[in-house]
Amino acid sequence: MSKEIIINADMAEEVRIAIVENGRLVDLDIETQKRAKHKSNIYKGIVSNIEDSLEAVFVDFGDEKQGFLPLSEIRPDLIPESCRNSKKVRPSEILSRGQEIVVQVTKDEIGNKGAALSTYLSLPGRYVVLMHSDEGGGGISRKIDNESARQAARDMLTRLSVPEGMAVIIRTAGMTANRQDLYRDFKNLCETWQQINRGAELGRAPTLLYREPDIVVRTLRDYFSNDVSKVVIDDDEEFEEVSNYLTQHMPGLVQILEQHKKKDPIFFHYGIEKAIEDLFERQVKLPSGGYVVIEQTEALVSVDVNSGKSTKEDDHEATVYKTNLEAVQELARQLRLRDLGGIIVIDLIDMISGKHNRDVERALKEAMKNDKARIKIGRIGENGTLELTRQRLRQSHRLISHVTCKQCEGTGRVRDSSGLAILALRNIYGHLSKRHHHLSLLTVKMPVDVANQLNNSKRRELVDIGERYQVQLHILGDARLMGDELDFLEERRGQAGLDAASTQPKVSQKPHRNALRMPPPSIGPAPTLIDFDETLDESEEPIELERPIVEEHFEDPLMEAFFGHAPELQASLGMEFQEPDSVDETQLASKPKRRRRRFARSRRPKSEVTS
Repeated sequence: MSKEIIINADMAEEVRIAIVENGRLVDLDIETQKRAKHKSNIYKGIVSNIEDSLEAVFVDFGDEKQGFLPLSEIRPDLIPESCRNSKKVRPSEILSRGQEIVVQVTKDEIGNKGAALSTYLSLPGRYVVLMHSDEGGGGISRKIDNESARQAARDMLTRLSVPEGMAVIIRTAGMTANRQDLYRDFKNLCETWQQINRGAELGRAPTLLYREPDIVVRTLRDYFSNDVSKVVIDDDEEFEEVSNYLTQHMPGLVQILEQHKKKDPIFFHYGIEKAIEDLFERQVKLPSGGYVVIEQTEALVSVDVNSGKSTKEDDHEATVYKTNLEAVQELARQLRLRDLGGIIVIDLIDMISGKHNRDVERALKEAMKNDKARIKIGRIGENGTLELTRQRLRQSHRLISHVTCKQCEGTGRVRDSSGLAILALRNIYGHLSKRHHHLSLLTVKMPVDVANQLNNSKRRELVDIGERYQVQLHILGDARLMGDELDFLEERRGQAGLDAASTQPKVSQKPHRNALRMPPPSIGPAPTLIDFDETLDESEEPIELERPIVEEHFEDPLMEAFFGHAPELQASLGMEFQEPDSVDETQLASKPKRRRRRFARSRRPKSEVTS
């Protein structure tokens, strides 16, 4: 099996590492500057809150959100002697608010959940892992199942001088390392441990004591094995750093390091870019024509297997059996690529044969044996579902690179304009039922399609509302608003101008572009008109009503630019702009002036006013 590690580090904002086996993408890790990872970092924190009901402690370790430290992750040596014999110990009996404590991040924050913490510290190296242990000694990776290899690992452990209160675990890569490399790795971890202890004694909480290496060094440390044929990097600076790391820790493997110098981008060259885009699709196709649908929710990950167009086999059972085998093999790859964790429920196609069920279970276990996450696989039940749990190693790529849709708020569906129009009508009813006593005019802004629906199909209902509450209604479409967002603007009786309603269901705060204003229907009682008497009283000076000067305004920026700067814009478009012919001032003076029409309010003499 040929394995390659492809590193795309030409952009400082995002580093991507792909592991390719036999030309197929099997693992992907992405690290961005926007979402820095804290997992495996060690901090000196301060206990900020203690919740005995949750059996947990909240710790301020310097991040925006407080970390969550469960009671089960507090080491026994931190428990006071007076409480060690108790059957049930509460967190408040172990720690106190304001107390300093050294913790390690075991899981990065996800959504509203803060990072998970532990007091069981561990330092992973290339060949061994150094960790806290009351019993001392060490252990061997569970992935090493050969008994003779495990016995050889035990012999190596006896030759290491493990510090008191510590333990050493030999990793799978340590089985192929010589004693000199293994001892060098162990010595480096012990020196790092001493630096952490000195920082914990002198540092002021909250502070960082140990930072996990970057994504490139981490990948080489955890994924590098003898079956890796080459490591390719496209960035000069990162290439030098990796070269130095291999020279120091794995000098015999420097020759497989290559630098990508071809014109096409590295992920396009190796055909990885298209495979990454497919990771964000719900549906994954299978070779025989079937497909699986992967849905990630808050509670679990659901996987639905469908036969699709898979009809190559002679009978239905054979077709279903083959589709299920392909599905579990592809699913093992997808779970690793997408890093989906927690509870995973697979809805397989029902099979009659019990032997086929056992074959599918074995195929899934075999496909997931190279996954570094801890996995527990159940059995296929009577209803054809298989449940498994998988450790989440990092945030899924969808959470890192995607945001929640503002239109559907993550549900994946939105209400149609007819339903939104009815909802808007009900909200208008509810708004006026409480506030109509003081209103003369209510302007309601809503999404353009909803306003169209109301003005066209609900015009009669709008008229009825206006007549019922004796309020004039204006319905306006606003391109800034989406979904069920409404904006109420009120004009009180005897008050000019519109005021924003004090109770608004939702008000969009997006930057305004061009709001589509629709002509309001004539709804509600007609406004009171002022009568003018055209007969002028000679004793009074008439009131002249000047026509207001209206500055022409274009909401479209292109129209504004064209008409506001016609000569310059037309010249840039290759159009000839002609100035108007000059006009003689005498000709202007000779033209008759249009006489303004004067209106005056009829006023009674003061003597005629009766009390």
